[in-house]
Amino acid sequence: MQERKQERYQLRQAAGMYWLLDMEQSGCPYRKPVLMNAVGVRIWNRISEGWKTKQIAEELHTVYEIPCHEALADVKQFISQLQAQGII
Repeated sequence: MQERKQERYQLRQAAGMYWLLDMEQSGCPYRKPVLMNAVGVRIWNRISEGWKTKQIAEELHTVYEIPCHEALADVKQFISQLQAQGII
């Protein structure tokens, strides 16, 4: 991820939920925070640390005991969603 974008978005936790906030938006138009679960947070953190897609998928496979192909598909889908929103 580009360093500039990494600084722009910050992860916050409130009321047991995780939110990815655009810290540089002017408010017009307002960009809603991105709601994430614990897996999304893990993926976001690894992306921010410079991990590759396959490395993240391998970690999800190990931690959550899901098949490698499912973990890889989940990571790719999550990244695609962030790209579609202009976050990464």
